[in-house]
Amino acid sequence: MTIDKNMEIVRAFIQKFWIEGNHDYLEQYLTKDYVDHAYVPSNVQGLKNMALVLHTAFPDQMTTEESIVAQDDRVIVRLRMTGTHQGNFRGTEATQNRVDVKLYREYRLHNDKIAEHWALFDTASLFRQIGAELHQQPACQIKNK
Repeated sequence: MTIDKNMEIVRAFIQKFWIEGNHDYLEQYLTKDYVDHAYVPSNVQGLKNMALVLHTAFPDQMTTEESIVAQDDRVIVRLRMTGTHQGNFRGTEATQNRVDVKLYREYRLHNDKIAEHWALFDTASLFRQIGAELHQQPACQIKNK
């Protein structure tokens, strides 16, 4: 496994899953025992839940890569998400406000697949941009309905 190959896999995953919202390729990109350290539950379902929330609240979102670094089996990407708040996001109804938010994602790869994921999303900035109130609930915990 090379660093360039790892970055290629992560970029392709971000494009397919986060940008295009396509869940059909998850088995291609994620290991069977994938662990998500950013979302609750800490597995593929948590990842899907967060993607659904973001795509519903910001359906026109665009994510661009600002930087990417890799070492051994790790890839870290700094991203910028822009879009319009057109749906409910964590209790705040659509405001039609434009958002511009930074986020970091770290991936650990194993056998050319993503085995683990961590994320740092500037939720406080996002909340300010949509006029939401900051509160104690973990930012990445999405409750199933």
